[in-house]
Amino acid sequence: MEIKIKKLSDKAVVPKKAHKTDACFDVVATSKTDLGDGRIEYGLGFSLQIGDSPYKNYNETIQFDFRARSSVHKKGMILSNGIGTGDLGYTGEYKLVFYKIIPTLPDYEVGERIGQMQVRSSHNIDFIEVGELEETDRGAGGYGSTGSN
Repeated sequence: MEIKIKKLSDKAVVPKKAHKTDACFDVVATSKTDLGDGRIEYGLGFSLQIGDSPYKNYNETIQFDFRARSSVHKKGMILSNGIGTGDLGYTGEYKLVFYKIIPTLPDYEVGERIGQMQVRSSHNIDFIEVGELEETDRGAGGYGSTGSN
């Protein structure tokens, strides 16, 4: 599959994996804006679009999921929405917004790897409203219903 990338900044870095077997691509900050309320917005300096792909039939679609790096704890930050999802039709700049929860730790700076991007497919589904669902072994058993600790 081909994904087109448009660099919007001369500081933009094409997402890349540290190891061939990694699930995610590292992304690098190209801009940093302190929003003044405990949030810091980082631009990634690029936009994306799926190239020639079988996903154009819309039975399945592609999404770009952005998450914090595992080393984010060293910065005292959390990604504002846990995982941010870029949809197939979005062609604007990708950005990550972090909450600064431990002010004494250093922020990410422009040029640093600040997150990871995973390219995923998802099925387009039609929900069918019904009056009842079929019986299953588990039924409506929720949290802790399987007896495991």
